[in-house]
Amino acid sequence: MKKLALFIFLFLLILLPTIVLGGSNGHSDLKGNVQQKLGAFMAQKAKTSQFNGVVLVAKNGKAIFEKGYGYADVANGIHNQTSTEFRIASLTKSFTAVSILQLEEAGKLKTTDPISKYFPTFQNGDKITIHNLLTHSSGVANHFNLTDTTKPISLSSFIELMGKQKLTFSPGTKYKYSDTGYMILASIIEKVSGESYMEYYKEHIFDIAGMQHTYFRKAEARRMAIGYENMKISEMEDDESQYAGAGDIISTVDDMLKYNNAFLNGKLLSSEKVKEMETGYIDTVPLGIFKYGYGWLVADNLISFGKPMIEHSGNLPGFKSDIINFPEDRITIIVLSNNHGPWVPGVLTRELASISLDKRFWFYQKYY
Repeated sequence: MKKLALFIFLFLLILLPTIVLGGSNGHSDLKGNVQQKLGAFMAQKAKTSQFNGVVLVAKNGKAIFEKGYGYADVANGIHNQTSTEFRIASLTKSFTAVSILQLEEAGKLKTTDPISKYFPTFQNGDKITIHNLLTHSSGVANHFNLTDTTKPISLSSFIELMGKQKLTFSPGTKYKYSDTGYMILASIIEKVSGESYMEYYKEHIFDIAGMQHTYFRKAEARRMAIGYENMKISEMEDDESQYAGAGDIISTVDDMLKYNNAFLNGKLLSSEKVKEMETGYIDTVPLGIFKYGYGWLVADNLISFGKPMIEHSGNLPGFKSDIINFPEDRITIIVLSNNHGPWVPGVLTRELASISLDKRFWFYQKYY
């Protein structure tokens, strides 16, 4: 037994440096200042992982690194630029959450309200609160399984359809990501504000933040990238209306930074409401590594370099996106891509964050 124990001790002693050094990336091979390191890292990433899109890294609300990679349109030789427009997919959800909390600040609703207050005939609507919808804990059925998603749907028809469905679980008992829940929130915004959710977002978010290159429909966009799957054209079959308030915004990295700054600087919400959005209410993965707030994933542990972090990713055919914030350091990273290649949005933004924060990126951070 003593020989075995000694063998294990010596084995671990030999292995430990390999775990410490091989299990992390301190980016010691990257030379120069932060901007130069970010540039060298992304040049390699674009080469090895088919990254095709635009990256923006900001400090204190101002871009310190911003660059396009690959093509917005391969056939016509149009390169991705900082002005290229992308589907931001589920990054849309924070806009919806902001709108709901703006309406709460205005005294027009409460996150504790049951949705039966707004849709009296909605089955089990007295059990589902706005908070449940915001945190993906409502138990509502998935509308993608109930309708022809390739065809347009109005929010009134959508509510009529969903109001007839049974719950998949008791509200508040667990987390299950739901585009459907955020479409219901878009319907509530319309009901309470008296405007279409698109008009509301434009007046109360886009215009305030100064977002002049942000749209809801491909037909409105002027410089929209073509979506690709491993650099082969990937057409989105679902109609854009099927993602209302959940994933239908088209934007640029510059406009997303303007939105992010307006959010963090209190132009859209009071500091109290911003804190509510950044509070984690329900575990999205085991051990509370990530929690879900209102339109944001929240972490403050080893995954986030031991710092408070809010993040969200987006995924639609031909498009990937991610935005990550370290509020205490005022580091923001935005990645918008028009190619589904072998890279993971959240992992990429956190690795860029490790360079920006001068922190080691550990192997376990690749799995969340």
